[in-house]
Amino acid sequence: MDNNITHNENAIKDLRAGAHSTIDKVADNISNITGQVGARGEQLNAAYKRFAENGRNYIRESPGKSLLVAVAAGYVVSKLLGMRKH
Repeated sequence: MDNNITHNENAIKDLRAGAHSTIDKVADNISNITGQVGARGEQLNAAYKRFAENGRNYIRESPGKSLLVAVAAGYVVSKLLGMRKH
């Protein structure tokens, strides 16, 4: 009887150790993923800032072209949205 209890206690200890090990691995993976997402977010933020600055510079250098492109884009969008009503 005592042998069965000892065997069960050892099995429970092994199960706990395995569960803790698995939880630690999952926590490490989540931490790594969080770091990667944070780095990717910083890269996207930097790319957005470059894109916005390039757009501002283009508008400053070519205001007439920028206005024509904006008007043309607005016209195309209005036609596309107008076709959805029918």
